[in-house]
Amino acid sequence: MYEEFYGLSEKPFNLTPSPRFVYLGEVHKEALALLTYGVVERKGFILLTGEVGTGKTTMVQALLSNLDNNIQYIYLSNPVISREEFLDYIAFSAFKRKIHFKSKTEFLYEFEEFLKDCLQHQKTFLLIIDEAHKLSLDLLEEVRLLSNMETADEKLINIFLVGQPELNETLAMPECRALLQRISIRYHIKPLDLKGTREYVAARMETAGSKDWHKIFTKGAVKALFECSTGYPRMINILADNALLLGYSREKKQISSGMVKECHQDIQLEAGTPSATPPPAGEPPVQAEKKRAGWAGALRWAILCLSLVFLVLILSRRSTEFYDFFSKLMGETAPAHKADHVKRPLPPRTGGGTLQDRLDSADPTGKTDTGTLKGQGAAESRISPESGTPMAHAREPKPPPVPTAAAEPVRPKPEEPPKIVVVKEGDTLTGLAASVYGWVDEGIIEMLKRSNPQIRDINWIDVGQKITFPPIHASKQGVTYTVHIASFKPFANARELFQQLIDQGHEAYIIPVIDPDKGKIYRVTLGSFTERLLAVQFASDVVKRGISDYARAIRLEMR
Repeated sequence: MYEEFYGLSEKPFNLTPSPRFVYLGEVHKEALALLTYGVVERKGFILLTGEVGTGKTTMVQALLSNLDNNIQYIYLSNPVISREEFLDYIAFSAFKRKIHFKSKTEFLYEFEEFLKDCLQHQKTFLLIIDEAHKLSLDLLEEVRLLSNMETADEKLINIFLVGQPELNETLAMPECRALLQRISIRYHIKPLDLKGTREYVAARMETAGSKDWHKIFTKGAVKALFECSTGYPRMINILADNALLLGYSREKKQISSGMVKECHQDIQLEAGTPSATPPPAGEPPVQAEKKRAGWAGALRWAILCLSLVFLVLILSRRSTEFYDFFSKLMGETAPAHKADHVKRPLPPRTGGGTLQDRLDSADPTGKTDTGTLKGQGAAESRISPESGTPMAHAREPKPPPVPTAAAEPVRPKPEEPPKIVVVKEGDTLTGLAASVYGWVDEGIIEMLKRSNPQIRDINWIDVGQKITFPPIHASKQGVTYTVHIASFKPFANARELFQQLIDQGHEAYIIPVIDPDKGKIYRVTLGSFTERLLAVQFASDVVKRGISDYARAIRLEMR
């Protein structure tokens, strides 16, 4: 529609993984060279992972286009099949005809003979499984057993697994340890940075026939594409294509940052607003755009009015509570900080056990063992070396209020019923727990496993499955302090670091928060303390020892 208007020979931002439009930065060239080496040298298992929209399938297509005719491959893009269907697919693809073997023994014999014949003719056989994170444990075991076909000197079959980061979690399970040890080459695709985004847009536009692409996409527009997409190529394609269509409808030869942000906002609204409704057939693009803008404007005004009414009600009825909460929030909460990795193994659990374990064993007087760092004394009983007097004093307990004649008797709150959540596509147990409780740790995961006996593996929950989230006892709620070490926009990255810390025996948490600039992000924190001083000391120790580039004590309000 807009190709002629912008002087293009074809659409530059189609979502199909065409090798002609592949962008190879320095990192991608290194990855492609590594993957090509693994195939040509018959290294056996190769693993490629990346978040949704990072270009994994495009990378596979680029790999296949670089291979010569001596490479024979089978490409399986939908691995949600049974064992029998998997073997049939391999047979149909390898022997180029529909053939059903009477038994698995017959298939294995014929297939091994086929692979030996390929080796004799100097051909390499490659099995590529895309969306491999959806493979069942049974099918992963079947894939591993196929890799046993080898001679004394060489592998008869090379297997290339491509999937989302969840695949790493599956391979880390005890049931997959034999398969994990066989992976010789692995690579994880990261999102593009600002420079990579600019080069990506340039490569796409030039391939589509644009000679002066920078006159179409301004520097501000490219920056907006990067910020709105967070560097994921698929989202860059969607936003850029929508921006070109918007510019065409408004007869704008140049795409501005505001137009990109407007398209991003429209995409966010499309899930449940009238803006997702396509215009009637035959309606001019400009009028259709005005209608969409009208819907969006009306919706924004409605949301603003409702927010103002809600704010007035809060301020008028519960101004004191609101002010106290807001003051605490502004005074204690640390800003989001990006720390992509932990450099060294982290120190042991602080305080012994999870937060829930320590709250369960708390002294009835209210004094809880907060735990100390190695080589340090407890904060509540530290003595100043100069004066020999305590550095902190306990406050006198306030006398209980005297009830008046008009006071109503205190009634116990009814027990909150458990929450039932139906699993949707893309949901994970840790992600759902973080949304329901506002935080998640190892103790919560164990509680959910006890409350849901049908969950045998926390990494495998089925779409449509109902999961019970029991209420957290009041004794396990309250205020504590923890040390913030990393923040991630994608939940999968936070979960990966969280699981790594748990596996190493550390007390880790995932805490979802709303950042004014980035939206919803996920913080990964270490330890829990009832005294802020201990948390500050622990954060300082983390930085001094080079464990993390960033560590800050924050206050955690649990619900």
